[in-house]
Amino acid sequence: MTATQLLGRDDFLEAKRLEEDASAHTLRAYRSDLDQFASFLAAYVSGEETDYRGNRAKRSGQAPAIPAEAVSSDAVRAWSARMHEARLSAVTIGRKLAAVRSFCNFLCREGILESNPARQVRNPKTEQRLPRFLTESDVDALLGFVDESPTGHRDRALLELLYATGLRASELVGLNRNSPRADNTLRVLGKGAKERIVPFGARACAALDTWLAVRDVWLAGDSPRPRKLDGTDREDAIEALFLGDHGGRLTTDALRRILDRRLRESPIAKRVTPHALRHSFATHLLNSGADLRAIQELLGHESLATTQRYTHLSTRRLQDVYRASHPRARREQE
Repeated sequence: MTATQLLGRDDFLEAKRLEEDASAHTLRAYRSDLDQFASFLAAYVSGEETDYRGNRAKRSGQAPAIPAEAVSSDAVRAWSARMHEARLSAVTIGRKLAAVRSFCNFLCREGILESNPARQVRNPKTEQRLPRFLTESDVDALLGFVDESPTGHRDRALLELLYATGLRASELVGLNRNSPRADNTLRVLGKGAKERIVPFGARACAALDTWLAVRDVWLAGDSPRPRKLDGTDREDAIEALFLGDHGGRLTTDALRRILDRRLRESPIAKRVTPHALRHSFATHLLNSGADLRAIQELLGHESLATTQRYTHLSTRRLQDVYRASHPRARREQE
């Protein structure tokens, strides 16, 4: 064993994968958080000084795997304190504590623990910040580039579709050739392998049609920097709606690089991520009078409260709603 870990961690991760269809990204985050806690716990139970990652002042060779029963409320509180000392953000601390709580819930279900010791440790309060979003004129500037190259057609199609649908980056790159339907809707596989249907408009449709013709040429081996794709990579590329510069399925990292490049070419002086386009999609729908429940469905949110965090009413919109709705405000206008 190359690193200290909690006994039962692998069974927990496998349960997450099978029962909740957790993504590879989610599983990596759980594994990293639990391994950090395990290394911290190994030092904590032996009375050694350590940071939240388990980097101890003294080392006595290979630390053994430690039993899950060693987890205590005091240990979790001490770990939280070390994370505060390291000035981790409240969101990061909360995520790491949530990983330990979820692990302990699994141990309770398996009969290894009688109660969850991490439940008594509260998350730090987080500042409610609105995600970044673009104005409608910003979006016009971003999508206003002229590039008739193969990559230009691809970039326009994926950015138009991203803004037209509000998809997550992982959902966009996960689209397949048969995801777009004849009625200008997409079949999207979201979190938890839940399928939803999302419409898109005429501009995204036109950009997508142009890209599909280019895509067929790329698959024939004429991408800007082609490379030989074999086996499952080749099969995945044939299925994929969007391809990367080397001919394989587009990745989320490549999507971010494409967005960064197009932003540098635009007059927009903002740092924008694919998630900001998702938030812009929701914001513009809401400001134009769309129902919050409809936006929730389009975004694929389980909870309406989640949708409310993604959306943002402008001051002007709030004032318009107030003037149109409040009795005294209405009288003042009469």
